[in-house]
Amino acid sequence: MHPAGGQLTVRICYLGGFDPQYSRNNFLRQALAENGCEVVMCRVPPGMPTAQKYPQLIAQYAKVWRNCDLLLVPESQQTTVPLGWMLARLTGKPVVFDFFLSMHEMVITERRQFSPRSRQARRHAASDRLAGYLPDILLVQTRRFASFLQARYQVQPAKMHVAPLGVNDAVFFPRNRAIKKDPARLTVLYFGSYIPNHGVPVILDAIALLRADRRFHFRFVGDGEGKAAALAAAQARGLEIEFVARVDFSAVPQQISDADIVLGVFGDTPQADMALANKVLQPLAMCKTVLAGDTHSIREHFVHGEHLQLVPLANAAALADGLRALAADAGMRTRLAEAGYERFRERLTPRVVGADLRARLERLLTAR
Repeated sequence: MHPAGGQLTVRICYLGGFDPQYSRNNFLRQALAENGCEVVMCRVPPGMPTAQKYPQLIAQYAKVWRNCDLLLVPESQQTTVPLGWMLARLTGKPVVFDFFLSMHEMVITERRQFSPRSRQARRHAASDRLAGYLPDILLVQTRRFASFLQARYQVQPAKMHVAPLGVNDAVFFPRNRAIKKDPARLTVLYFGSYIPNHGVPVILDAIALLRADRRFHFRFVGDGEGKAAALAAAQARGLEIEFVARVDFSAVPQQISDADIVLGVFGDTPQADMALANKVLQPLAMCKTVLAGDTHSIREHFVHGEHLQLVPLANAAALADGLRALAADAGMRTRLAEAGYERFRERLTPRVVGADLRARLERLLTAR
Protein backbone atom coordinates (compact mmCIF):
# COMPACT_ATOMS: atom_id res chain seq x y z
CA MET A 1 0.00 0.00 0.00
CA HIS A 2 1.20 3.48 -0.83
CA PRO A 3 0.60 6.83 0.93
CA ALA A 4 -1.48 9.34 -1.02
CA GLY A 5 -2.75 12.56 0.53
CA GLY A 6 -2.54 11.26 4.07
CA GLN A 7 -4.16 7.88 3.43
CA LEU A 8 -2.97 4.59 2.00
CA THR A 9 -3.79 3.72 -1.59
CA VAL A 10 -4.14 0.09 -2.62
CA ARG A 11 -2.70 -0.35 -6.11
CA ILE A 12 -4.14 -3.20 -8.12
CA CYS A 13 -3.04 -4.74 -11.40
CA TYR A 14 -6.08 -6.00 -13.35
CA LEU A 15 -4.59 -8.75 -15.51
CA GLY A 16 -6.30 -10.80 -18.22
CA GLY A 17 -8.20 -10.90 -21.49
CA PHE A 18 -11.27 -8.81 -20.79
CA ASP A 19 -13.54 -6.06 -22.04
CA PRO A 20 -13.20 -3.04 -19.70
CA GLN A 21 -16.78 -2.03 -20.54
CA TYR A 22 -18.23 -5.34 -19.37
CA SER A 23 -20.53 -4.63 -16.46
CA ARG A 24 -18.83 -6.83 -13.83
CA ASN A 25 -15.24 -5.63 -14.07
CA ASN A 26 -16.38 -2.09 -14.88
CA PHE A 27 -18.39 -2.06 -11.66
CA LEU A 28 -15.61 -3.57 -9.53
CA ARG A 29 -13.02 -1.13 -10.84
CA GLN A 30 -15.37 1.76 -10.13
CA ALA A 31 -16.08 0.38 -6.65
CA LEU A 32 -12.36 0.15 -5.92
CA ALA A 33 -11.67 3.64 -7.29
CA GLU A 34 -14.40 5.18 -5.12
CA ASN A 35 -12.70 3.66 -2.09
CA GLY A 36 -9.18 4.93 -2.59
CA CYS A 37 -7.73 2.19 -4.79
CA GLU A 38 -5.80 2.66 -8.00
CA VAL A 39 -6.18 0.19 -10.85
CA VAL A 40 -3.73 -0.35 -13.70
CA MET A 41 -4.87 -2.64 -16.51
CA CYS A 42 -2.69 -5.26 -18.16
CA ARG A 43 -5.12 -6.54 -20.74
CA VAL A 44 -5.59 -8.13 -24.11
CA PRO A 45 -8.88 -8.56 -26.02
CA PRO A 46 -11.20 -11.28 -24.68
CA GLY A 47 -11.02 -14.57 -26.53
CA MET A 48 -7.34 -14.32 -27.43
CA PRO A 49 -5.73 -17.79 -27.43
CA THR A 50 -3.61 -18.55 -24.37
CA ALA A 51 -0.42 -18.97 -26.41
CA GLN A 52 -0.79 -15.40 -27.66
CA LYS A 53 -2.24 -13.94 -24.47
CA TYR A 54 0.44 -15.00 -22.01
CA PRO A 55 3.47 -13.32 -23.67
CA GLN A 56 1.62 -10.02 -24.10
CA LEU A 57 0.42 -9.97 -20.50
CA ILE A 58 3.89 -10.85 -19.20
CA ALA A 59 5.37 -7.94 -21.16
CA GLN A 60 2.77 -5.51 -19.85
CA TYR A 61 3.14 -6.69 -16.25
CA ALA A 62 6.93 -6.33 -16.41
CA LYS A 63 6.44 -2.57 -16.84
CA VAL A 64 4.10 -2.01 -13.88
CA TRP A 65 4.65 -4.65 -11.20
CA ARG A 66 6.86 -2.51 -8.98
CA ASN A 67 3.99 -0.04 -8.52
CA CYS A 68 1.34 -2.65 -7.69
CA ASP A 69 0.36 -4.24 -4.40
CA LEU A 70 -1.58 -7.19 -5.81
CA LEU A 71 -2.87 -8.82 -8.98
CA LEU A 72 -6.57 -9.26 -9.72
CA VAL A 73 -7.62 -11.65 -12.48
CA PRO A 74 -11.08 -10.64 -13.71
CA GLU A 75 -14.25 -12.62 -14.40
CA SER A 76 -14.28 -15.61 -16.77
CA GLN A 77 -10.47 -15.67 -16.92
CA GLN A 78 -9.91 -19.11 -15.43
CA THR A 79 -7.22 -19.77 -18.03
CA THR A 80 -5.31 -16.65 -16.93
CA VAL A 81 -5.23 -17.61 -13.25
CA PRO A 82 -2.12 -19.84 -13.57
CA LEU A 83 -0.24 -16.97 -15.20
CA GLY A 84 -1.46 -14.52 -12.57
CA TRP A 85 -0.39 -16.89 -9.82
CA MET A 86 3.07 -17.38 -11.35
CA LEU A 87 3.66 -13.64 -11.83
CA ALA A 88 2.42 -12.92 -8.32
CA ARG A 89 4.75 -15.46 -6.78
CA LEU A 90 7.74 -14.25 -8.82
CA THR A 91 7.18 -10.64 -7.74
CA GLY A 92 6.04 -11.25 -4.17
CA LYS A 93 2.42 -10.17 -4.61
CA PRO A 94 -0.86 -11.82 -3.63
CA VAL A 95 -3.29 -12.76 -6.37
CA VAL A 96 -7.09 -12.46 -6.35
CA PHE A 97 -9.48 -14.06 -8.83
CA ASP A 98 -12.99 -12.80 -9.50
CA PHE A 99 -14.70 -16.20 -9.70
CA PHE A 100 -17.82 -14.64 -11.14
CA LEU A 101 -19.12 -17.85 -12.71
CA SER A 102 -18.19 -21.45 -13.33
CA MET A 103 -17.18 -22.03 -16.93
CA HIS A 104 -18.17 -25.68 -16.58
CA GLU A 105 -21.65 -24.75 -15.39
CA MET A 106 -22.11 -22.12 -18.08
CA VAL A 107 -20.75 -24.07 -21.07
CA ILE A 108 -21.65 -27.66 -20.15
CA THR A 109 -24.65 -27.52 -17.81
CA GLU A 110 -26.33 -24.28 -18.85
CA ARG A 111 -25.77 -24.04 -22.59
CA ARG A 112 -25.09 -27.75 -23.26
CA GLN A 113 -22.44 -26.99 -25.84
CA PHE A 114 -20.62 -30.28 -25.10
CA SER A 115 -21.46 -33.59 -23.50
CA PRO A 116 -20.82 -33.82 -19.73
CA ARG A 117 -18.51 -36.75 -20.54
CA SER A 118 -16.55 -34.90 -23.22
CA ARG A 119 -12.94 -33.80 -23.14
CA GLN A 120 -14.14 -30.18 -23.14
CA ALA A 121 -16.23 -30.82 -20.03
CA ARG A 122 -13.24 -32.31 -18.20
CA ARG A 123 -11.08 -29.39 -19.29
CA HIS A 124 -13.55 -26.78 -18.02
CA ALA A 125 -13.95 -28.60 -14.72
CA ALA A 126 -10.17 -28.80 -14.28
CA SER A 127 -9.82 -25.12 -15.12
CA ASP A 128 -12.49 -24.20 -12.57
CA ARG A 129 -10.85 -26.35 -9.93
CA LEU A 130 -7.37 -24.88 -10.47
CA ALA A 131 -8.76 -21.34 -10.52
CA GLY A 132 -10.34 -22.03 -7.15
CA TYR A 133 -7.13 -23.48 -5.70
CA LEU A 134 -4.30 -21.12 -6.74
CA PRO A 135 -5.41 -17.59 -5.73
CA ASP A 136 -5.09 -16.14 -2.25
CA ILE A 137 -8.67 -14.85 -2.35
CA LEU A 138 -11.67 -15.58 -4.55
CA LEU A 139 -14.34 -12.98 -5.18
CA VAL A 140 -17.82 -14.44 -5.61
CA GLN A 141 -21.03 -12.59 -6.31
CA THR A 142 -23.42 -14.51 -4.01
CA ARG A 143 -23.35 -16.74 -0.96
CA ARG A 144 -25.23 -19.30 -3.04
CA PHE A 145 -22.35 -19.50 -5.51
CA ALA A 146 -19.85 -19.70 -2.66
CA SER A 147 -21.72 -22.75 -1.37
CA PHE A 148 -21.58 -24.28 -4.83
CA LEU A 149 -17.80 -23.82 -5.06
CA GLN A 150 -17.36 -25.32 -1.61
CA ALA A 151 -19.44 -28.39 -2.51
CA ARG A 152 -18.14 -28.90 -6.05
CA TYR A 153 -14.47 -27.95 -5.73
CA GLN A 154 -13.87 -28.04 -1.96
CA VAL A 155 -13.01 -24.33 -1.82
CA GLN A 156 -12.72 -23.23 1.79
CA PRO A 157 -15.28 -20.58 2.85
CA ALA A 158 -12.59 -18.41 4.46
CA LYS A 159 -10.93 -18.02 1.08
CA MET A 160 -14.03 -16.49 -0.53
CA HIS A 161 -15.23 -12.91 -0.31
CA VAL A 162 -18.73 -12.02 -1.45
CA ALA A 163 -18.49 -8.98 -3.75
CA PRO A 164 -22.03 -8.72 -5.15
CA LEU A 165 -22.81 -7.70 -8.67
CA GLY A 166 -23.77 -4.05 -8.34
CA VAL A 167 -24.69 -1.18 -10.61
CA ASN A 168 -22.93 1.99 -11.68
CA ASP A 169 -25.17 4.55 -10.04
CA ALA A 170 -23.63 7.33 -12.10
CA VAL A 171 -25.28 5.72 -15.15
CA PHE A 172 -28.35 3.99 -13.72
CA PHE A 173 -30.41 6.38 -11.60
CA PRO A 174 -34.04 7.58 -11.53
CA ARG A 175 -34.83 9.80 -14.49
CA ASN A 176 -37.80 11.15 -16.43
CA ARG A 177 -39.35 8.82 -18.97
CA ALA A 178 -40.30 9.70 -22.52
CA ILE A 179 -43.94 10.53 -23.29
CA LYS A 180 -45.86 7.30 -23.82
CA LYS A 181 -47.55 6.70 -27.15
CA ASP A 182 -50.40 4.92 -25.40
CA PRO A 183 -50.75 6.09 -21.74
CA ALA A 184 -53.48 3.51 -21.11
CA ARG A 185 -51.09 0.56 -21.56
CA LEU A 186 -48.24 -0.56 -19.34
CA THR A 187 -44.90 -1.12 -21.07
CA VAL A 188 -43.38 -4.42 -19.93
CA LEU A 189 -39.68 -4.64 -20.80
CA TYR A 190 -37.41 -7.61 -21.38
CA PHE A 191 -33.85 -6.61 -22.23
CA GLY A 192 -31.00 -9.03 -22.68
CA SER A 193 -29.24 -11.55 -24.87
CA TYR A 194 -31.82 -14.37 -24.93
CA ILE A 195 -29.59 -16.81 -23.02
CA PRO A 196 -31.15 -19.89 -21.34
CA ASN A 197 -31.32 -18.57 -17.78
CA HIS A 198 -33.40 -15.59 -18.93
CA GLY A 199 -36.25 -17.97 -19.63
CA VAL A 200 -37.57 -16.23 -22.75
CA PRO A 201 -39.83 -19.22 -23.69
CA VAL A 202 -41.48 -18.85 -20.27
CA ILE A 203 -42.06 -15.14 -20.93
CA LEU A 204 -43.59 -15.96 -24.32
CA ASP A 205 -45.91 -18.51 -22.72
CA ALA A 206 -47.03 -15.90 -20.18
CA ILE A 207 -47.68 -13.35 -22.95
CA ALA A 208 -49.82 -15.95 -24.71
CA LEU A 209 -51.89 -16.31 -21.55
CA LEU A 210 -52.34 -12.51 -21.52
CA ARG A 211 -53.27 -12.32 -25.20
CA ALA A 212 -56.68 -10.79 -24.50
CA ASP A 213 -55.45 -8.35 -21.84
CA ARG A 214 -55.03 -4.96 -23.51
CA ARG A 215 -53.35 -3.37 -20.48
CA PHE A 216 -49.88 -4.48 -21.62
CA HIS A 217 -47.42 -3.53 -24.30
CA PHE A 218 -44.47 -5.94 -24.43
CA ARG A 219 -41.07 -4.74 -25.61
CA PHE A 220 -38.05 -7.03 -26.09
CA VAL A 221 -34.72 -5.23 -26.49
CA GLY A 222 -31.52 -7.04 -27.44
CA ASP A 223 -30.01 -9.74 -29.64
CA GLY A 224 -28.51 -13.13 -28.90
CA GLU A 225 -28.45 -16.86 -29.39
CA GLY A 226 -32.15 -17.42 -28.73
CA LYS A 227 -33.64 -14.41 -30.49
CA ALA A 228 -34.39 -16.10 -33.80
CA ALA A 229 -36.33 -18.82 -32.02
CA ALA A 230 -38.20 -16.23 -29.94
CA LEU A 231 -39.15 -14.24 -33.06
CA ALA A 232 -40.35 -17.37 -34.82
CA ALA A 233 -42.37 -18.51 -31.81
CA ALA A 234 -43.98 -15.09 -31.35
CA GLN A 235 -44.94 -14.90 -35.02
CA ALA A 236 -46.29 -18.46 -35.10
CA ARG A 237 -48.47 -17.78 -32.07
CA GLY A 238 -49.57 -14.32 -33.16
CA LEU A 239 -48.14 -12.60 -30.08
CA GLU A 240 -47.99 -8.80 -30.06
CA ILE A 241 -44.40 -8.01 -29.06
CA GLU A 242 -42.24 -5.08 -30.11
CA PHE A 243 -38.82 -6.53 -30.90
CA VAL A 244 -35.97 -4.01 -30.79
CA ALA A 245 -32.38 -4.74 -31.79
CA ARG A 246 -29.56 -4.49 -29.28
CA VAL A 247 -28.96 -0.88 -28.26
CA ASP A 248 -25.72 0.72 -27.19
CA PHE A 249 -24.99 0.48 -23.48
CA SER A 250 -25.52 4.25 -23.14
CA ALA A 251 -29.12 3.82 -24.36
CA VAL A 252 -30.08 1.06 -21.91
CA PRO A 253 -31.03 3.44 -19.06
CA GLN A 254 -33.58 5.22 -21.25
CA GLN A 255 -35.11 1.89 -22.30
CA ILE A 256 -35.50 1.01 -18.64
CA SER A 257 -36.84 4.45 -17.77
CA ASP A 258 -39.52 4.18 -20.46
CA ALA A 259 -40.87 0.91 -18.99
CA ASP A 260 -43.55 0.49 -16.33
CA ILE A 261 -42.52 -3.07 -15.36
CA VAL A 262 -39.13 -4.66 -16.01
CA LEU A 263 -38.75 -8.44 -16.23
CA GLY A 264 -35.92 -10.38 -14.60
CA VAL A 265 -34.85 -13.98 -15.24
CA PHE A 266 -37.28 -16.93 -15.32
CA GLY A 267 -35.29 -19.92 -16.57
CA ASP A 268 -34.96 -22.78 -14.10
CA THR A 269 -31.18 -23.13 -14.42
CA PRO A 270 -28.27 -23.27 -11.96
CA GLN A 271 -26.97 -19.93 -13.21
CA ALA A 272 -30.31 -18.24 -12.57
CA ASP A 273 -30.33 -19.50 -8.99
CA MET A 274 -26.68 -18.71 -8.17
CA ALA A 275 -26.15 -15.35 -9.88
CA LEU A 276 -27.53 -11.86 -9.63
CA ALA A 277 -28.66 -10.31 -12.90
CA ASN A 278 -28.18 -6.85 -14.35
CA LYS A 279 -31.72 -7.00 -15.68
CA VAL A 280 -32.92 -7.05 -12.05
CA LEU A 281 -30.42 -4.66 -10.44
CA GLN A 282 -30.29 -1.93 -13.08
CA PRO A 283 -34.04 -1.18 -13.01
CA LEU A 284 -34.05 -1.25 -9.21
CA ALA A 285 -31.26 1.34 -9.31
CA MET A 286 -33.58 3.45 -11.46
CA CYS A 287 -36.57 3.13 -9.10
CA LYS A 288 -38.55 0.89 -11.47
CA THR A 289 -40.96 -1.94 -10.67
CA VAL A 290 -39.32 -5.35 -11.16
CA LEU A 291 -40.97 -8.74 -11.64
CA ALA A 292 -38.48 -11.61 -11.50
CA GLY A 293 -38.09 -15.33 -10.93
CA ASP A 294 -37.68 -16.37 -7.31
CA THR A 295 -34.05 -17.39 -6.68
CA HIS A 296 -31.73 -17.82 -3.72
CA SER A 297 -29.44 -15.15 -5.13
CA ILE A 298 -32.16 -12.48 -5.29
CA ARG A 299 -33.34 -13.28 -1.78
CA GLU A 300 -29.84 -12.58 -0.42
CA HIS A 301 -30.68 -8.88 -0.85
CA PHE A 302 -34.38 -8.43 -1.62
CA VAL A 303 -37.71 -9.47 -0.11
CA HIS A 304 -40.68 -10.57 -2.19
CA GLY A 305 -43.57 -8.13 -1.92
CA GLU A 306 -41.40 -5.50 -0.26
CA HIS A 307 -38.68 -4.62 -2.81
CA LEU A 308 -39.89 -6.43 -5.94
CA GLN A 309 -42.36 -9.06 -7.06
CA LEU A 310 -41.16 -12.68 -7.34
CA VAL A 311 -42.75 -15.69 -9.03
CA PRO A 312 -41.57 -19.32 -9.30
CA LEU A 313 -39.03 -20.03 -12.02
CA ALA A 314 -40.23 -21.61 -15.27
CA ASN A 315 -43.87 -20.96 -14.42
CA ALA A 316 -45.67 -19.01 -17.14
CA ALA A 317 -49.03 -19.02 -15.34
CA ALA A 318 -47.46 -17.49 -12.21
CA LEU A 319 -45.67 -14.89 -14.34
CA ALA A 320 -48.94 -13.94 -16.04
CA ASP A 321 -50.67 -13.69 -12.66
CA GLY A 322 -47.85 -11.51 -11.36
CA LEU A 323 -48.25 -9.12 -14.28
CA ARG A 324 -52.01 -8.97 -13.74
CA ALA A 325 -51.53 -8.17 -10.05
CA LEU A 326 -49.08 -5.36 -10.79
CA ALA A 327 -51.30 -3.94 -13.53
CA ALA A 328 -54.24 -3.83 -11.13
CA ASP A 329 -52.43 -1.91 -8.38
CA ALA A 330 -50.52 1.25 -9.28
CA GLY A 331 -49.88 1.91 -5.59
CA MET A 332 -48.13 -1.45 -5.21
CA ARG A 333 -45.97 -0.73 -8.25
CA THR A 334 -44.86 2.55 -6.73
CA ARG A 335 -44.19 1.07 -3.28
CA LEU A 336 -42.10 -1.77 -4.69
CA ALA A 337 -40.10 0.56 -6.92
CA GLU A 338 -39.30 2.99 -4.11
CA ALA A 339 -38.40 0.28 -1.57
CA GLY A 340 -36.32 -1.61 -4.13
CA TYR A 341 -34.41 1.56 -4.94
CA GLU A 342 -33.66 2.22 -1.27
CA ARG A 343 -32.44 -1.36 -0.76
CA PHE A 344 -30.17 -0.99 -3.77
CA ARG A 345 -28.74 2.22 -2.29
CA GLU A 346 -28.09 0.47 1.02
CA ARG A 347 -26.30 -2.59 -0.39
CA LEU A 348 -25.24 -2.55 -4.03
CA THR A 349 -23.70 0.79 -4.98
CA PRO A 350 -20.01 0.99 -5.91
CA ARG A 351 -19.18 2.83 -2.69
CA VAL A 352 -20.84 0.22 -0.47
CA VAL A 353 -19.50 -2.88 -2.24
CA GLY A 354 -16.07 -1.28 -2.71
CA ALA A 355 -15.66 -0.35 0.95
CA ASP A 356 -16.14 -3.97 2.01
CA LEU A 357 -13.84 -5.23 -0.75
CA ARG A 358 -11.07 -2.75 0.07
CA ALA A 359 -11.17 -3.78 3.73
CA ARG A 360 -10.71 -7.43 2.71
CA LEU A 361 -7.79 -6.56 0.41
CA GLU A 362 -6.14 -4.55 3.18
CA ARG A 363 -6.35 -7.54 5.50
CA LEU A 364 -4.79 -9.70 2.81
CA LEU A 365 -1.89 -7.29 2.35
CA THR A 366 -1.19 -6.67 6.03
CA ALA A 367 -1.22 -10.40 6.78
CA ARG A 368 1.69 -11.05 4.43
